[in-house]
Amino acid sequence: MKPILSHSKNSLHQYLNKRYLMILVLLITLFSALILFMRSSAMDDTTDYYMHYDAQVLSEYYQKTDDVAEFDQGRKEYYWGIKNLPEQYRLLLKVNDDPSKFILNETQIFQMADKFVYILPYYSLEREDIFFVLHMFDLHNEAMFYQSWQSAFILLVTLLLLLVIFYSLYTNRQITRQMADFTDWVQSMSNLRYEDLQQKKPPESLSFDELVSSANYLQSSLLTQYDLQQKEQVLLTREKHFLSSLSHELRTPMAITAAALTLLNKSDQIIAKDREKLAKLHKAHLNMKQLTTTLLQLWRGQQHLSKSASKHSYNHAAQSQRANELQNKVFLLDELVENSVAVCQQQFTRRNITFSVNMQGNTKLFGQLELADILINNLLRNACQYSIDDKVRLDINNHCLLVENAISVDEDLELELDVGNDLDMLDKTIKAEATDDNYGYGIGLFLAETICQQQGWQLKTTSKTSLFSVQVTFHDAQDEPSSG
Repeated sequence: MKPILSHSKNSLHQYLNKRYLMILVLLITLFSALILFMRSSAMDDTTDYYMHYDAQVLSEYYQKTDDVAEFDQGRKEYYWGIKNLPEQYRLLLKVNDDPSKFILNETQIFQMADKFVYILPYYSLEREDIFFVLHMFDLHNEAMFYQSWQSAFILLVTLLLLLVIFYSLYTNRQITRQMADFTDWVQSMSNLRYEDLQQKKPPESLSFDELVSSANYLQSSLLTQYDLQQKEQVLLTREKHFLSSLSHELRTPMAITAAALTLLNKSDQIIAKDREKLAKLHKAHLNMKQLTTTLLQLWRGQQHLSKSASKHSYNHAAQSQRANELQNKVFLLDELVENSVAVCQQQFTRRNITFSVNMQGNTKLFGQLELADILINNLLRNACQYSIDDKVRLDINNHCLLVENAISVDEDLELELDVGNDLDMLDKTIKAEATDDNYGYGIGLFLAETICQQQGWQLKTTSKTSLFSVQVTFHDAQDEPSSG
């Protein structure tokens, strides 16, 4: 099958690497600019601090009549009182001799033709006049440049940060949108027919190699699984109808065998030794008849549950199935158990099996009576066959049937019921029964499991030391549908 999407796509790994590398570069640029800006801004804060420090120390050390020494000629100037302040600075402050017009104890910045001037009018209660501290910087000074462009720089950094956030959200959206489209596409594949499944294409929004490859693999797997299911269904249908036809075809020779056995039993020429062999032959005939009936009833029950089987027609087997359709009904579990006990007592006359039966009385069940009868017969027959002390205990409680029998230690592991060991158990059982007068076909538990699975009954086996038990939980008659 050709790939769904074969055109070139980007790798999700490469996509994320490129996008996050871009985001990393933007963040580095942003933080570098912020660091430079904070460094330059910090220079202004330092200037303001040292101007206050100079004003406090020098105003206490010098008197109004003293000349204040200039420690940094051309960079710093100090003056007592407004009268001593040069005219050019007085014009910057836009005040006359009225001290109330001043903004005291706060640094102010002014730009002149050739420099920036920081002016601090310092006033203290201990002094009667104002002490002026001036710091001058050249126009090309870096700190002053950032001070002038502070608002524009903050706006630019904010826009860059918003760009990083938007780009991150866009990257995340690209990924989540494709994942959501891919998930919806996968969910829509579950209910498609084979033809629609072949034509189903993934969303065009998928642009990652990983998603496209997964879509191709998923569609291929579903198509392969569908083909296997169709082949398996054909084989199962063929086997079902083979068993049905076989069970029907066996009825004719079995009827002839039964008639011949009846005539031989009535013959006076049969000696006692031959009659024992004839009795074994009769038991084998009954066992074969029971097995044939079981297979036929299982096939009928499966056909009743399967809708697809109605599309086929298989001559007299299908006609007989329609004429003998199994119906659910209410029946008594106690009666079925009593009948099965009687049958087993007749089959195992040489061993003299002892049955310990505990019944509540009138335990009503709902289901297919024929399959329930076959199930109980198989369970009791297996219990009688494998019991080493010729004792079988039966307990009916709350619509559950419990069958227990003692077994040898060697048989402990052989009789556990699970899917994995059915064939091994079948092979061992057939070999063990070959030398037994009451031999069978070694599939009693297998048939019991199949019947329970078909009818929805719960079957549980337990194998403890020298004790094997089978418990079956049936449907209560109260669960019978009203349409009944």
